[in-house]
Amino acid sequence: MTDASTAVDRLAALVGWSGRSPYDPDWSSLRAAFGHQFPTDFRQYVERFPPGAFDFVQVFHPGEREYREDAAYYVDVLLWRTDPANGIEGYYGFGNKPGELFAWGTVNGELELCWELTNKPADTWTCVVADIRGRAGERYPGGMSDLLLDALGGTGRVSSLDYLREVLPTNFEPYS
Repeated sequence: MTDASTAVDRLAALVGWSGRSPYDPDWSSLRAAFGHQFPTDFRQYVERFPPGAFDFVQVFHPGEREYREDAAYYVDVLLWRTDPANGIEGYYGFGNKPGELFAWGTVNGELELCWELTNKPADTWTCVVADIRGRAGERYPGGMSDLLLDALGGTGRVSSLDYLREVLPTNFEPYS
């Protein structure tokens, strides 16, 4: 895994983002609502990037208008997104408990970008690109920022996101 701040800086350079997020998340409330510490690269990402998207790729930012002031609602919305998949026998379980996947982003609303939660520190969690409709998933051996760097950089290391090469290079576009 890449050092978190270096990875977030590399991501910003890759997508042409030189700004900072104007939002100061309440990390203690977010941690209480989520039940875990968020990975360092996610925290650094949220502090660097405002709510926005990289073309088809969106990171669920706690500074988005609808849940900016309510950490519990932010976590509830993310759990709600993937809850229908919990009824699929033999597929991943989604939630915020160890052994479950928790979505931190999406690709075009079709693929969920998730952490695979464990009892280990958040910075050791791996990611899964979950195709709920196709009942498939690809484990990625790194964290959120490494996955974004590979997918948006067109490295081919995330085969389920390799099609994004067709829209590269991409830029970051804030929502407001």
